[in-house]
Amino acid sequence: MKIKKSYIAYPVLVFVICYAIVANWSAGANLLNTFVAALSPFLTGAAIGYIVNIVMSAYEKLYDKFITSQRLLKAKRPLTMILAYATFVLVVTLIFTIVLPDLIASLKSLLSINPKDIQSIINEVQHNKWVSKILEVSGGDAQLSKLISNYSRQILNQFLSVLTNVLASVTSIASTLISIFVSIIFSMYVLANKEKLGRQFNLLIDTYLGKYAGTVHYLVGILHSRFHGFFVGQTLEAMILGTLSAIGMMLLGLPYAATIGVLIAFTALIPVVGAYIGVTIGTILILTQSFSQAVVFVVFLVLLQQFEGNVIYPRVVGGSIGLPSMWVLLAITIGGALAGLVGMLMAVPILASLYQIIKDHVYKKQAQNQRQGS
Repeated sequence: MKIKKSYIAYPVLVFVICYAIVANWSAGANLLNTFVAALSPFLTGAAIGYIVNIVMSAYEKLYDKFITSQRLLKAKRPLTMILAYATFVLVVTLIFTIVLPDLIASLKSLLSINPKDIQSIINEVQHNKWVSKILEVSGGDAQLSKLISNYSRQILNQFLSVLTNVLASVTSIASTLISIFVSIIFSMYVLANKEKLGRQFNLLIDTYLGKYAGTVHYLVGILHSRFHGFFVGQTLEAMILGTLSAIGMMLLGLPYAATIGVLIAFTALIPVVGAYIGVTIGTILILTQSFSQAVVFVVFLVLLQQFEGNVIYPRVVGGSIGLPSMWVLLAITIGGALAGLVGMLMAVPILASLYQIIKDHVYKKQAQNQRQGS
């Protein structure tokens, strides 16, 4: 039996490659981390450009609808880009203008909490007729006092820990600002040349992938559809929920109505769990003013979220995500564990894309089986 050189050369080559990878693993990992760190501002810029393009595309449609002058049409791209970025700057400015003053005031109240304030809250709870009945049955007066004191200390400790981390991160503000500046500049470049970049991408795919090009275009189309639908639908739903929360709190005479409305709208961008995060923060803010108003706030928000979940969300978001609620919760849990808040936002449209791809493949296989059976 004649032994071919390839029978020896390929295993030896594989062994050498594996040995080289293991021997230089740490150096390769450091090089890869450095490359990813250098590339992160550009990836962030591409993500910013994708989100800003949603608003920019809406402005472009309005521009084409109302502007007929050829001279003004030539200025469509820079004008719509400026309007899109100005919209985001205006939103961020309004959020800080509305939220920061009330947030600072509430944080001062939290930092000035002393045992007498905690005892007054406990007394107010104990004199509530519903709570009194429960305590009479369970005999849990001392336990309730101890429990509330423990939770209060835990909240203050967590707040001080967060404040310490913020102060420690001040030293990295300069590098962070530079990265943000590079990301925004790169996003502007992407938006200014989006059609050209799209054609170049399609040309590369068609040239080098051949018969697989159609599959890649299909996957990109699914991802774009799900991400676009998620961001648009979730943003509209969050704005509606935040507006209704603020209006309802004003009618009920609750404090921090505008601030909590903005917070709920911001946190509601996270599907399923986001609104509950906003309710928790809002409850803590109102607790610095009144316990009874905090209870009214919680009851109001629970009822509003039931209305939002059963009436508003299906109509506004509808099938834009195309993912059942069970899988949305799974995506949020896994995404949050892997990458925090960004992971929560990214996981839902990614899983929705995978869900649609598998669904299309199942239908395709069923159709093939039916044709073969007939």
